[in-house]
Amino acid sequence: MRAAPHGVFAAGRPDEAARLAAIDGSVSHDGEGIYGGQAVAAGVAAAMAGAPVVAVVASALAVVPDDSWTARSLRRAVTAAHLGERAVRAAVVIGGYPWTDLAPEAVALAFGAYAAADGDFEQAVLTAVNMGRDADTTAAVAGALAGATRGASAIPPAWSSAITPARGTCLPTMAGHHVLALADLLSEETR
Repeated sequence: MRAAPHGVFAAGRPDEAARLAAIDGSVSHDGEGIYGGQAVAAGVAAAMAGAPVVAVVASALAVVPDDSWTARSLRRAVTAAHLGERAVRAAVVIGGYPWTDLAPEAVALAFGAYAAADGDFEQAVLTAVNMGRDADTTAAVAGALAGATRGASAIPPAWSSAITPARGTCLPTMAGHHVLALADLLSEETR
């Protein structure tokens, strides 16, 4: 989930977004976990520059090893996307495997939801949530991709109006800061 801002910062530069995501991801991830972050960051970077859905997916795939679990899962998800959320889930989820915190699965489901929705924000997020599994991650990533594709105005007003300033629970220094103001600051850096 934390890789998307690298794509905002490096808008139009998927390779740079992937490089930044790899550096950040190396603090807590390795291998496929880093590849997942790189795919997300590159996809967001492409979307921020106006790339269509198919080019966003291609940008994500271009920065991860072709034979990686992440790339294979992502390809299966977007190939099944035209068949809907159940097909995406069936193409990606390993039956009987109860753990959901796997980057190759979560990233693929998110890209599948994004592709199934053809970049529509609300539909991408709802599709990701409805697939279950690591739904908070998949919805956040699908929303990041769709938001970068369609812009902040694509977020339903009922959803965006519910966002309030951070309380500072985990990071006390963030108390009172509003995520939308931070997003504006980050996107200003790219201009």
